[in-house]
Amino acid sequence: MTLFSMAFNSCGGGSTCASSVAVLAIDAQCNVANDLGSYTALQSGDVVSKEEENTTINIFHNQENQKVVCIESGKASIIRGV
Repeated sequence: MTLFSMAFNSCGGGSTCASSVAVLAIDAQCNVANDLGSYTALQSGDVVSKEEENTTINIFHNQENQKVVCIESGKASIIRGV
């Protein structure tokens, strides 16, 4: 999985605070067997971003009822606050 981090200043009203965002490439390819263990786990607050037209992703719930994502075609990332 590819990881890219950058910092943003997201506070207004005269206050100063910094938060960072991680951009995680979705590398797990969907497969016929639907091996959910190899898919990328999503966390609360994650945003899935399609980076190319005609991108197809699938989101499933695994056995622990956690959301996981895989990519069928194109390119997509997960934007996650850290």
